[in-house]
Amino acid sequence: MESLRMFKSTISLSCFFMFLSYVTILKPTYASKECDFPAIFNLGDSNSDTGALAAAFNWTPPPYGETFFHKPVGRFSDGRLIIDFIAKSLGLPFPSAYLNSLGANFTNGANFASAGATIRPPETIIPVGIFSPFYLDV
Repeated sequence: MESLRMFKSTISLSCFFMFLSYVTILKPTYASKECDFPAIFNLGDSNSDTGALAAAFNWTPPPYGETFFHKPVGRFSDGRLIIDFIAKSLGLPFPSAYLNSLGANFTNGANFASAGATIRPPETIIPVGIFSPFYLDV
């Protein structure tokens, strides 16, 4: 009975990610002309980190975002992230990582996402030491 419930949960999760892929990659949806968003602000973890952890600690594991940007940009992906597609659909530039303030332009928003980020302070999570020090209160 437990294995059936886990199977259904896995199928549901797989369907969700297939739908998300379809909506964001295969069939991009663009913002209506009536929308006028001057900026975009993002909070998140490695799924939307555009270089914050790399800026803070000067280290990011490969692939760094090299395939799309043709140089290491500190991302935990090999190209653009969902936040980049959202910004593009709104007619905004890719959001800059807040911790990467040198040369960044925050007039169109900022990306506060950091790989390994959590909601709770890292010392309240076991095991300690494998999460980003940038949690929601920071």
